[in-house]
Amino acid sequence: MNNRLLSLVLCLLLALGGAEAAQQKKKASYKKLTHTYVNTPMADVLQDIGKRTGYIINFEEADIDLGEPVNRKFKEVSAVAAVKKILGKQYIVKSKRGVIRITNVPVPPVVWQQTATEPYKVEEDDEKIVRTYADTTWSVSCRTQTHLIESDSVILPVVTRKGHYVQAHLGVGYGSMGYTLRNADGGKVGKNTGDLQGLLQVQYAYYFHENWGITAGVALSGYGSYGVLDNRNEWTGVGDSDGEIYNHYALTRKWREQQITHIVELPVGIQCQYPLGDNGLRLYAGAGVRVGVPVYSKYALKSGSLEHQGYYPQWNMLVTGQPDRDFYTETIGSDFATGRRDLNLKKVALAAGADLGVMIPLNNQLDLMCGVYFQMNCLDLNNETKAPVGWQQPGQSGYRQHAFMNEYRGELATDFASAVRPWGVGLKVGISWHHVERPRKPEPVYERIQLCDTTFTVANRQETVLKPKKEAARQIVRLMDKSVIWFDVNSIVPKLEPADILDRIAAVLVENPDQKIIVSGHASKEGNARKNRILSEQRAQAVADLLVAKGAKPEQIAVEAHAADIAYDAGDGAEHSIALDRRTEIIPVE
Repeated sequence: MNNRLLSLVLCLLLALGGAEAAQQKKKASYKKLTHTYVNTPMADVLQDIGKRTGYIINFEEADIDLGEPVNRKFKEVSAVAAVKKILGKQYIVKSKRGVIRITNVPVPPVVWQQTATEPYKVEEDDEKIVRTYADTTWSVSCRTQTHLIESDSVILPVVTRKGHYVQAHLGVGYGSMGYTLRNADGGKVGKNTGDLQGLLQVQYAYYFHENWGITAGVALSGYGSYGVLDNRNEWTGVGDSDGEIYNHYALTRKWREQQITHIVELPVGIQCQYPLGDNGLRLYAGAGVRVGVPVYSKYALKSGSLEHQGYYPQWNMLVTGQPDRDFYTETIGSDFATGRRDLNLKKVALAAGADLGVMIPLNNQLDLMCGVYFQMNCLDLNNETKAPVGWQQPGQSGYRQHAFMNEYRGELATDFASAVRPWGVGLKVGISWHHVERPRKPEPVYERIQLCDTTFTVANRQETVLKPKKEAARQIVRLMDKSVIWFDVNSIVPKLEPADILDRIAAVLVENPDQKIIVSGHASKEGNARKNRILSEQRAQAVADLLVAKGAKPEQIAVEAHAADIAYDAGDGAEHSIALDRRTEIIPVE
């Protein structure tokens, strides 16, 4: 027996010790929090506190802004204290068995009443009417629950045409240096034909609207032209080797010269897109200005001939084909060098440009751009010092030179050339890359649900209305038969005869609150009709005010004004007196 008792006591002690150890172990598992949070979302902070301290934090029944940033520093504090400091006093934070439960501070229910406007029951007898109304009272008590919604799917970005674009274009077309060849009289001395024109452009576009955006970039434009001279140039009073005076002619035949320039430009402008259907195909258009700098400008002779002739007016003789007398023919390539020489253009160029085309989608971010373009310089780029045309060849010593001629520096340096405004038109193709966000995994989503309990009660309310006594109307009639209320000329002060007439009428109205009367004011026909109308209204109002002062309710009295429209009826055979028209009558409403 003693052994059994001893064994029982030992088992009990071991159980108590194990329970205490488990409790101590459980307490030891809940750590203190030492951490600093900087602009960390509330949801992440609550989850992190639970992981660091070993608590399960349940905030399903709390209305918490989980995206609110938290900036807090904690050092050796309990999880409950940390959560309380973060959330503030508008939440209840309690812990039990390793769970921290967060709830809102209870909000008093919202209560409002609706008063019935129509009775649901009406009871009536000879003396009164009893109406019964059902007034309703509502009470709404709400609470909020927060649920975590997890999803393994990715979030696809919303594809919009707004945003950033990078575009690159390559264009080829027809262009010209944009000048003409004319003499001082305006006559043509040659022609200017265009050449291949090219464009290479890279630009950035930002669309602040689905259809509209602004652009800026860098471009390289190339322009070329061929100038062809077919003209006779004349120098008079020239002396030959024998001392004879003659006129020297220089005849150019298909004298063909090429001019080219390359301009580095900074284009800025606007661009628009317009969808042509649901397949992503879009129409685009752009316009803007281009500020540039010519970086490469040259001219070169290509083909043609120059024949020198002499005309002696004293003998009326034209001399040709005599090389020993400087009358010979020179050709480009044999006598004139075809190498490229510098062309002097101005340092700043300003052009206007426009383009139009379609965007063909290759994927969500990349489009193929195909279209046409046009651009034209607005400034005269020719910076050559213009002088009469000369055919003296530069840099060729030992070759025949004509001292009376200017050095040949290209067609644009002659006074034949007009302003140089390069232009071009052509086709272009390019790509347009649109920035679109990459698909990403969703952040934890918390759904907040508001649950509301509504209760309502119905209370009956009765309204009793006393019926007017028929005797009241008859009393007023009898009283008015004894005396009408009269007034002096232009007066609104009633002559009360007998003096208690209004007292007795007021007493009848007080005793019968549902009885109504009409106070009708009148005036005699003397004077202005408008003034009589106002006077009759003032007389009726004066009597009504006296009745109210003696206890009648304002809603029992209606006021009318008749001016001199209705004369006083003194009875059959009685002579009418105009003084009797100045009166006020009280008429009971049945």
